[in-house]
Amino acid sequence: MSDLGLISEQHAELLNGEIYVKGMQGGRHAYTIVTLNEKMIALYQARASVAAQVPLILLAPPPDFVEPDIMLRNLPSSQYANRNANSEDSILVIEVSDSTLERDQTDKLKAYARNGIPEYWILNLHSNQLEVYREPSGEEYLFIRKYKAGQAVAALEFPDLLLEWW
Repeated sequence: MSDLGLISEQHAELLNGEIYVKGMQGGRHAYTIVTLNEKMIALYQARASVAAQVPLILLAPPPDFVEPDIMLRNLPSSQYANRNANSEDSILVIEVSDSTLERDQTDKLKAYARNGIPEYWILNLHSNQLEVYREPSGEEYLFIRKYKAGQAVAALEFPDLLLEWW
């Protein structure tokens, strides 16, 4: 959208035909993204491309263009030098959620499931829980589990690599 001049100097997402301009992040939200990104890189860098707040194109109708907070993508990273990732590239998508919690748990969840994203995590800053969604089917995920701070979780693709989140 920014490449076409529709939105200038702003982060925006197209979700279900609606444009959402992303506002400025609060301190806790930003800190969580940075910390989680550092942990993900340390844990997964040899097995996946870790990307923070980069575009993800979802082509299942209606097409959606989102910027998840963290995404694990297929290697090699160089394949994204001239194109954005799409759902086939995605291993895991994570949203750090405070003011967008409702949209992340409904519209984004449906879009990610509809596009076959194998695993979607919501780091819910309100309840301080990690919501893990797996097994996409239509517009829902069949497996849902919540983790509390201090518990470890592994990405479905890498069951031997445990991430303990705070």
